[in-house]
Amino acid sequence: MEKEKDTVGASVHGDGGRPPLGSKPLLVYDHGFDPNGRQTAVSIADMSVHTHVVPELRENNFHVTPHGWVFLNGLGSLRARLWDPRSGESLALPDLEHDLPVSWKCYLSDVPTAPSCVVLLLDMDEPKFLYCRVAGDTHWTTHEYDVGDMNLPPSYAPPTRRVVQQAGAVGGKFYILEKGKLGVIDFSPAPEFSYHDYTPPEPVDGSGCCRSHVAASGGELFEVRIYHKGFTPEVLTVRVYKFDGLAGPTAATLREVADLGDKVLLLSDSNQLVLESASKYGLKGNRIYFMHNVLEEPDGTSSTWITKAWTQCVLAKTI
Repeated sequence: MEKEKDTVGASVHGDGGRPPLGSKPLLVYDHGFDPNGRQTAVSIADMSVHTHVVPELRENNFHVTPHGWVFLNGLGSLRARLWDPRSGESLALPDLEHDLPVSWKCYLSDVPTAPSCVVLLLDMDEPKFLYCRVAGDTHWTTHEYDVGDMNLPPSYAPPTRRVVQQAGAVGGKFYILEKGKLGVIDFSPAPEFSYHDYTPPEPVDGSGCCRSHVAASGGELFEVRIYHKGFTPEVLTVRVYKFDGLAGPTAATLREVADLGDKVLLLSDSNQLVLESASKYGLKGNRIYFMHNVLEEPDGTSSTWITKAWTQCVLAKTI
């Protein structure tokens, strides 16, 4: 007998038990095709390591959104939902029409309980995305976009369209950094792109390259730049910048932030999360945790390689 479909946007509460990974902030590593379906969790509070089997993560394709909710897509299924690992609550979403791309990310325009919340699924390989509203939509919509070509000489490679790799949500809109401009994707109701001019930071002496992360929380939009020494893997410095003037029609201002106060930023290749109150969880504020490529050890339980380690950075009080 076919299982009854969940009502789109309907809330299904958990059993009220303890959260599967506890209530403290964790850094979670998934072991890919590990037959045991396990995840390794590192507690930020004391850096202790724990191994868990979480059914919701074992039985689904998943991506953790910057809002803390997890997008779940059943293995071998087109069913989709949002799951809150802190409470066990789930929100049903429309069924997908096709399998997810090989590489993808999920973002929310607001907390998923907000009536206007848009779920955005970015394709990491093609310039397109899927979207739906948690409340009201009964299907997903595919949208193709054009943010220009990669900056590669024609002699090196044929023109290749740029693909949005990350986004931050403020005021119900998604913000992206593309080709030296701050892009805005506004769903009103169809997606519309617009751009803000801004002056990028000056280069850092001794650095040949940097990694950029966009993070948003509490109505604020940040860019974190991790500068490397020369062109080596060694981290030279980490700088945090905040965008002001997002409500303006054409321009925004990027200024350096010297102190995050009680905030903590968690950055990885696939996600960016801001803890508004570190002290709430017994943590020290003014910290940035980010992924750093320092290992080349194979993971014996899967075909992937562990090439990342978590690194902690404390912003200086004065810059």
